[in-house]
Amino acid sequence: MTDAERLSEAAWTGDLTIIKDLIAAGVDINAPSAEGRWPPLHLAIENQRIDVIRWLLVAGADVNRNMSGGWTPLVHAIDIESDAAVQAGTLSEEMPIVLVALLLSAGAIPTTEALEIARRYQNYRVLELLQQYTSRG
Repeated sequence: MTDAERLSEAAWTGDLTIIKDLIAAGVDINAPSAEGRWPPLHLAIENQRIDVIRWLLVAGADVNRNMSGGWTPLVHAIDIESDAAVQAGTLSEEMPIVLVALLLSAGAIPTTEALEIARRYQNYRVLELLQQYTSRG
């Protein structure tokens, strides 16, 4: 297994110790997974590894890097959090939007696609938050 593959696996499983060691050893923090699709930030978003996401952002992960298919981390987070809320029946005013708020505060750019995903899910809390960040720019 290559170091980039180890980094991908650690981001997927949430092993922050291995992630820190590999990044310190010079592995590209934005290296795509073995399939060439998802960089570590996207892998952490997929499994809602908040501690890993925070660390990757502080360490310099590209908060606006597209994965295969064109999704930015923000679009990915909107999809993950909205889908989880729909499945749990909690898409409401009380629904947590931790990943989305974290990425926006780290400089994620609210794109048209981000707005479209939030609209598709009828996730009005995310739409409101995206509009707040859009009006700042």
